[in-house]
Amino acid sequence: MSKNLSQIITQYKVQAFWDVPLKSIDYVKHRDFIIGRILQYGGLEGIQWIFRNYGSQSIKQVVMSNRSLSIRTAHFWAFYFSIPISRIRCLSKQTQFPKK
Repeated sequence: MSKNLSQIITQYKVQAFWDVPLKSIDYVKHRDFIIGRILQYGGLEGIQWIFRNYGSQSIKQVVMSNRSLSIRTAHFWAFYFSIPISRIRCLSKQTQFPKK
């Protein structure tokens, strides 16, 4: 049985959605936010859910434009989608935080 948005958000609320009221998340309006958080913090079931519900193209677009993916996550999805590193926003020198 496929889960709906509410069930996925609830399942990953501690890992991925700790900082937002769950009832305020809208499936369409917050698409990029949901995809980014699940890519970064979700498990296999969450990843499968975003592929089924948003599709590869939407996910690929988020990988390229999201500024908050970790370096490891960004590299993984860049490899998965065969995206040149130069097209990944969070891997650009302007976006990365200085190392302490």
